Amino acid sequence: MRKLVFFVHATLDGFMAKADGDLWERFAWGEEEMAFNNDFFRTADTWVLGRRMYEVIVPWWREVARGATPEDTEHVTAGDREFAALFAGMTVVAVSRTLEEQDGTHVFGADVADRILALKQQAGKDILLSCGPALLAELAQRPALVDEYLIIVHPAALGSGKPMFGELGHELPLELVEAQSFPGGCVALRYRPGP
Repeated sequence: MRKLVFFVHATLDGFMAKADGDLWERFAWGEEEMAFNNDFFRTADTWVLGRRMYEVIVPWWREVARGATPEDTEHVTAGDREFAALFAGMTVVAVSRTLEEQDGTHVFGADVADRILALKQQAGKDILLSCGPALLAELAQRPALVDEYLIIVHPAALGSGKPMFGELGHELPLELVEAQSFPGGCVALRYRPGP
């Protein structure tokens, strides 16, 4: 069975976004971090995203995959182009009750846990999950659905915002299986559900 890996960037104080849903300004991410990211994404062929993350992430990377430079950046690195090529080869699933399927994106509007479980039972590489706290809470309470959590902790604190585990509602014991630090100050922490 394929693995489902929750993947998120978060601040040191555990927030995945500001209160309005936007990302924080300082994003410590250099070449070594991008190489790690690209190696990680090579292990997957499907990316399931919550609607808000889908709307922020997917159009930007599709633009880079087309060879363009998005308006909000001055230049796109070779590592970015490599990631965009990896991304372009992935199956993308948006979890939303309002989006429609388009541009090759599949949409799961209901029975999300069951539909992800069905994906896990298909042949293929790992499945990545990037979503907000409400969807994560729903999926994390389902035994054996989320196999790993890869959290990229950035050297920033917000004080308030969208906490990655904010709507969990139950304890989630985790076991650290890998930790890697990067020159820009980020730390990649890989966990699996604990006993």
